[in-house]
Amino acid sequence: MVIENGKISIRDLKFDCIIGTLPYERENVQPVVINISVWLDFSLAARNEDLAHSIDYVQLADDVQDFVCKSAFQLEETLVVETAKHILNHYPKTVAVEVSVCKPLAIPDSDGAESSIKITR
Repeated sequence: MVIENGKISIRDLKFDCIIGTLPYERENVQPVVINISVWLDFSLAARNEDLAHSIDYVQLADDVQDFVCKSAFQLEETLVVETAKHILNHYPKTVAVEVSVCKPLAIPDSDGAESSIKITR
């Protein structure tokens, strides 16, 4: 039996932060919606029922929110690249990560502007 890497996803993580290049965006927080998927080997976690062999998604969500809020990125592109790199650097079990961000208020009469990236080790 061949077991592929598993995927853990955090869907629609919502919080306010500084993001954008316009003067008012540098002064006022605005909502963002972030989606994260991390791929890792599930075999040890599944065999042992032990979170130590996986990634705690609550910790990951808190960590990403803290990282993004402290960073105050100007571009969505920078946010997704740097957040993906942050996850790879701080969660060594991760073999690949995908991060997307949406600014729901960025474009009138739309659901927002979105950027995403997937990085594999």
